[in-house]
Amino acid sequence: MEPLHGDGSDRAFFRLRDGFRRAVLVVSPRRSTDEMDECDAYDRIGRHLAAKGLPVPRFFWSDPRRGVFVLQDLGNIHLQDFVNRSRTPRRLARAYTDAVRLLLRLHRRGAEGFQSAFCFDTDRYDARFIYHRELEYFRRAFLNETLGCAVVEEDLGEDFLKLAALAEAPGRRWVMHRDFQSRNIMVHGGALWIIDFQGMRFGPPAYDLASLLIDPYTAVPETLQEILVQRYWNAARGFLDVPRNDFLRSYQMVRLCRNLQMLGAFGFLGTTKGKSGFLNYVPRAWRTLRKTIEGPCGALFPSLRRWVRLADERIGSGAYRQRIEPAGSVTRASAGETSAAAS
Repeated sequence: MEPLHGDGSDRAFFRLRDGFRRAVLVVSPRRSTDEMDECDAYDRIGRHLAAKGLPVPRFFWSDPRRGVFVLQDLGNIHLQDFVNRSRTPRRLARAYTDAVRLLLRLHRRGAEGFQSAFCFDTDRYDARFIYHRELEYFRRAFLNETLGCAVVEEDLGEDFLKLAALAEAPGRRWVMHRDFQSRNIMVHGGALWIIDFQGMRFGPPAYDLASLLIDPYTAVPETLQEILVQRYWNAARGFLDVPRNDFLRSYQMVRLCRNLQMLGAFGFLGTTKGKSGFLNYVPRAWRTLRKTIEGPCGALFPSLRRWVRLADERIGSGAYRQRIEPAGSVTRASAGETSAAAS
C-alpha cells in the first residue's frame, strides 16, 4: 500500500498492489453520520456517471457510511502534467479540444436521470449558493485573510447580489461538475477520465467550460480559449436550447464567479491551511480577474472593480506569501469549500 498525494483535499489516497493488479483506496472522513454526506454523493454520482458510459473510475467496492472506497487505478498523469511536461501550442490545443469533447459528453449524458438525491451540498448552483460559497468566499478568504484587506460584506454586497443573480441558471435543466479543471482530469490508456465529481449538481454548463479554460495550472492562451468556447457552443447549442448571446452572457458571468472562487480557494489553502504551493497560482488567476474587471463586464460591478484596483499593489509586491499560518492552526474547511478548493 503506497500513499498518494491528495492535493487540496482532506481525503487520503493509497495505491494498492497485488501482483499485477492495482487499485486505489480512498479514505474520506464523513462530516455527517445521519444526513447526506460528501461520501454518499461520491458513491451515487460516480455510479450514475459510470452507468451513462462516462469515463470515471470504476468502483470495485465502497462503504460510504465509513467513507472507504476501492477504485480503478487511473495512474498518475493529470491533464496538467500531460500538457506541461512537453508543452507545445499544438499539444495544448489537441488536449484541450479533447477535454471540451469530454465536457460535452458529461453535460449531455450526465443530465439524463440526474437526481437531487445525489447531491450532498445543495442540489443547485443558485444565487444564494453563489453569493455565500463563491463571492463571499473570495472576500473572506482572499481579500481579507490572504491580502490583509479589511473588506466588510456591505462593501461588495450590492455587486455580489447582482452577479449572483446574473450567474445562476433557473430550474434543473442542466448539470455541472463544478470543479472541471486540469487536476481533475486524468490521462489514462490514451483517453481522458473525470475524477472528483462529488460536487456535481444542477447548474449552468458554461461554469465548467470556464473552469477548464481559465485554469491557472495550465494557462490556456486567450486565443485558444475563444476558439474552444465557440467549439463548445457549436456542439452544445442543440441540447442547451438557448440563444447564442444568452449563452455567452452566462459564460461571462460564471467565468467571473469561478475566477473569484479559485482565488478564495488558493488563499484558503495557501494561507490558512499552510499549503503554500497554491499561492504560486495566485498571480495568473489575478491577471485573469484584473483583465475581466477592467473590461466591459467589470463596468457592471463598480465596487468590485474598485477593490481589485486597491488590492493590485499587494498582489504585485507578493507580500501575501508572508501571511502563511502553520498547517492545522485552524479548523477544517466547511463542507463544499474543501471539494472545490483545489480549483
